[in-house]
Amino acid sequence: MASALRPVDPLAADGRGWRLAGRLYMAVGYVFLMLPIVTMIVFSFQKGQFASIPGQGWTVQWYGKLFADGTLLAALGNSLIVSPVAATGASVLGFLAGYAIHRFSFWGRGGFSVLLVLPVLIPPLILGVAFLGLLSRIGLQGQILSVILTHMVIITAPAMAVIQLRLGQMPSTLEEAAWDLGATEFQTLWKVVMPFALPGIAGGWLLAFTFSFDEFIVAWFVSGFEQTLPVAVYAYIVGSVDPSLNAVGSIVFGLSMLSLIGVELLLFPILLAQYRSGGK
Repeated sequence: MASALRPVDPLAADGRGWRLAGRLYMAVGYVFLMLPIVTMIVFSFQKGQFASIPGQGWTVQWYGKLFADGTLLAALGNSLIVSPVAATGASVLGFLAGYAIHRFSFWGRGGFSVLLVLPVLIPPLILGVAFLGLLSRIGLQGQILSVILTHMVIITAPAMAVIQLRLGQMPSTLEEAAWDLGATEFQTLWKVVMPFALPGIAGGWLLAFTFSFDEFIVAWFVSGFEQTLPVAVYAYIVGSVDPSLNAVGSIVFGLSMLSLIGVELLLFPILLAQYRSGGK
């Protein structure tokens, strides 16, 4: 009886209301973000030339048309060359830069860190114009190599951020123990530091691959006739309206989600370990 007559705390009730409002706001935000993507995927399986609700039936003909289009297949092939190579180069540079910042104290360390992140902060349009001018002067415009180099500049910072997160968990005593046992600095780097940093390197590679595969503006400036998939899709949209574009978008979204899921799976143990070590 006493519990039934217990007064209600107005602050607690108000807190529950705010939590409910926050959850509703997040739900609306997720629906707002995901609804266009879900709509695109659904329309990629509709029979009609123009998207409509309700549809005229279901088909996979637009995916078949996509894989029969030589231009889009060539662009997809270019993207599957550019993105892995650029992600690999960015991971190597990101590891070397992240290890240098983590391990050594040197003059200009802060400026070096800012310089590496600067391409992410500059608007892509400005970067595209700058890269086009530079590559035109050295005779590399309109080539696959030019796209790879420009993508490496852009995606090194995200790869380095993930790698640095892993390196931050490495005890300095690991390297000291290797040196005490007679290992050289290179052997310590190869046999101690790199195996420890491997999950971060893999996560950085996947994140860099996702950034490179989806990048459009800079690639549009420097690719020339060697178009990547986002550039080819843009040219396709300008020329016509075709339901096969929904199929392209669905495939790109699927590849991006697989890469991001891989990043999350690799980063979760790192973040969990960092959280536990911070709570001690």
